[in-house]
Amino acid sequence: MKKIIITLAAAFIALSASAQVGIIAGLTSSQSDLKTALAEVKSVNQYHVGVAYHQDLMMGFSIQPAIIYNMKGTEIANIATITDANIDYKTGYLEVPVQIQWGIDLAVAKPFVFAEPFIGYAINNISEAGKTQNTNWDNIKSRFEYGVGLGAGVDVLKHLQVSVRYFWNLGNIYGSDISIGGVTKTIGESKCTGIMASAAIFF
Repeated sequence: MKKIIITLAAAFIALSASAQVGIIAGLTSSQSDLKTALAEVKSVNQYHVGVAYHQDLMMGFSIQPAIIYNMKGTEIANIATITDANIDYKTGYLEVPVQIQWGIDLAVAKPFVFAEPFIGYAINNISEAGKTQNTNWDNIKSRFEYGVGLGAGVDVLKHLQVSVRYFWNLGNIYGSDISIGGVTKTIGESKCTGIMASAAIFF
């Protein structure tokens, strides 16, 4: 028993020595499908920012949970029977993503791939229909969200990290009846899926 306790304590100390805390920020696409997001990557206008914790494990694996504020959105264009009517949704979420990373340590850099399940809760919301702006929750089916992301990145000198991921919101976020010019239309459900590009500094 004593040997087991000593071994576990040594393992815990070794893991603690490799733990890092960092600041993460980047861009979140406002498109709801991969093809459109890639085609319009230069026009991305959403963002995310937060803090992250990085822990190396064994056999090239690492875990990286974070707490971020993520501004997501989507645009529904040319609503049926309403000429040139667009609805622009922007919703800010407090999210907790947990990256499970696997990579190859090349000393100076460590390229890696990862899966990232996440949960979140909407804390602010703006919808714009034409020139009218609403700040209520009428267009939100649920303020709770959950999903998963898949991506790749690279750690440089164990302090700088850049990554890109494609994320799927698995629950329906948007969907409501909205009135434009006195005409009420039912807006279809949207999962608010897209691309995130991030940079992080770890200490």
